[in-house]
Amino acid sequence: MSKYTVCGYDIEVMHARMLEIAIEVDRICREQGLKCSLYGGSVIGAVRHNGFIPWDHDIDMAMPRKDYDKFVKYMKENKNEKIFFSNYKSEKRYPNSWGKVRLNGTVFLEKELASLKELHKGVFIDLHPIDNIIPCFIKLQVRLNLFWSCVGQVKSGIYNGSTFKRSIYGLFSWFPYSFINSMRSFSMKMFKYLPTKYVYKVAHPNNGVYPIPRCTFEELVEHKFEDKTFFIPENYDEFLTKRYGNYMEIPPESEVYECCTSIVECKL
Repeated sequence: MSKYTVCGYDIEVMHARMLEIAIEVDRICREQGLKCSLYGGSVIGAVRHNGFIPWDHDIDMAMPRKDYDKFVKYMKENKNEKIFFSNYKSEKRYPNSWGKVRLNGTVFLEKELASLKELHKGVFIDLHPIDNIIPCFIKLQVRLNLFWSCVGQVKSGIYNGSTFKRSIYGLFSWFPYSFINSMRSFSMKMFKYLPTKYVYKVAHPNNGVYPIPRCTFEELVEHKFEDKTFFIPENYDEFLTKRYGNYMEIPPESEVYECCTSIVECKL
């Protein structure tokens, strides 16, 4: 039993549910010949702990855009009894530019999404598309995607930014969701057909906006994660050091936080 909890459950229960999802995603990607790797803190977990960071409450995975789009198409065309893929193509009011793979038969309802009753509410892992970028345009690309994401949030009634920004985004929120989501797609995929040297997680920028070598998400190696094996970037040391610094150093207990305080309903 762990000393960490998630909305009243031992965090190991949450880990088990998320691992179910990741195993199914990995299975599909291997069968379909799609590149898919652990991402971010999940790579730290694999390298430093051979599994979950003990207090971590999520799994992140990432795919090159061409493989991500194939995965989106596969999930749309093939019913899966275990998982559901939430994105703005499967759920028009879905607010994020990246997808969440959710476990059927569970509930993990975030406060900010509670009003969107039609969305799937299951336990999830994040699945991020990795897009082609040209370094001098990366910030423009990110800002365009953020702009249209915020327009969609205003249209859905869940935007929680300033009144001024709400009014700006509101000028464009009369467009149908199909158009807003098309603009999101365009901003992320504007260099899709160029053989760019660098890529970036345009859909969800965090921990700095900077070019990442393409090989990071295309040249993968297998690594133990709990009692399973998943792909991680072959250049994981370079990737993690750039993103986190000394990633092998375990933070002090005071920096370990209680997660998921915004969850309003939970059934694992």
